[in-house]
Amino acid sequence: MARIVFVVFWLVVFALYLTHSIVLSSDSINNHVHVWYIARDLWHHGRLPWRMPILAHGDAYAYPYGFVNWTTAALVWPLFGNWAVTLWTALGVAGCLVGTFLAFPELRAGWWAAAALANPAIIEALLFGQQSFAWGSALLLFGIALWRRGHRAWAAVLVGLAQATHPAIVLPTALLLVLVYLVFTHDRWAVIRWYALSCAMALAAIGLVLASPTNSDISTSERLVDFWITLGPRVLIVALPLLFTVLRQKGVGVLAPLALVLSLAFSVAFEIPLNVGDQWSALVHHGADTTALDAYLRSPYFVPGATYRVLRAGEGKLELYQVLRAGGRLDSEMFPESMGLHNFSSVAAYAAALCERQVDQVLKEDRYDRISHTNEHLLLTALADGAPASVRVERITSSPGFQAYRVDRSRCP
Repeated sequence: MARIVFVVFWLVVFALYLTHSIVLSSDSINNHVHVWYIARDLWHHGRLPWRMPILAHGDAYAYPYGFVNWTTAALVWPLFGNWAVTLWTALGVAGCLVGTFLAFPELRAGWWAAAALANPAIIEALLFGQQSFAWGSALLLFGIALWRRGHRAWAAVLVGLAQATHPAIVLPTALLLVLVYLVFTHDRWAVIRWYALSCAMALAAIGLVLASPTNSDISTSERLVDFWITLGPRVLIVALPLLFTVLRQKGVGVLAPLALVLSLAFSVAFEIPLNVGDQWSALVHHGADTTALDAYLRSPYFVPGATYRVLRAGEGKLELYQVLRAGGRLDSEMFPESMGLHNFSSVAAYAAALCERQVDQVLKEDRYDRISHTNEHLLLTALADGAPASVRVERITSSPGFQAYRVDRSRCP
């Protein structure tokens, strides 16, 4: 009965998800931006892009990760448009579910199946729009399935593709899995040899992650904290079914209902720290009110090709996507770590950041102040009022709820 409940749960969630052309969750717009840009080059110029000059004031890459899923989604973009991204995210998550039961066939029945279906890492991959993580994890799980069936070469290929698809999370997840497996296997040399091959396949993708501007936008300590916070919940995509399989193989069947309780307990524990509630809300709400920004993008004040810093009020980063589709560029990548939405120590420090990010205009929604609580608006106003600094700022338009500022960087060092 528990298994049927979670099968129905997934059918309902997938049905809701696929009603959206764009799901306004935390990470989904990142996929839309990259797939749209890759599809544009692929279908209009017959090539796959390497650099992505519309992000990070010209320094970004088209593939900081996600080569497999973003490229294949770009191939079907002319058929589905934005819905191709929604569909591809759902396919990646479905792949995780199927891959779990192929890799760990011991979990296909009863409470064990329900516990595997309730894995919070899989649920949140869909809710947050973690498409590359979902595809990478699905490939990893299929690789485990092939390894357990004796197809070692093909397993190494799939694990290599998995790590190349999302090196930052899937690679350390695979490494932890291999280290645990080495403790129990007698054929350690074969494991090391084939895993080394899979890592070699991912070297180029690892290099792109390290070269991504996001890495230089935050300190080493912030990068490490962010890595562990991100890895912790997502490693459960393999850790939980592996634990459940070991328990079942040892005949601890009485713990099967507790396995489901453990999966659900992790979901509850992540609810507030990861802001999962907003992601559930995005699943049932369509659209967003971006009327003021839309009007500005159609106005003569908007300059295609200029670099914009957008102080948005949420809406799943939709405003950033709209600026890009209108022909603008952004001062950051699509990751929160790259956006620099924090307090600045002084007017001079803020002006230096505008210089470094090569910002031509700052677009600000009033709701940004209520949500982010940073001092950026105060510093922006000070610059517009003539505070001495390395940049000059001019307020060029203002409407209820929205302001735009032009930045003169002629005095930047």
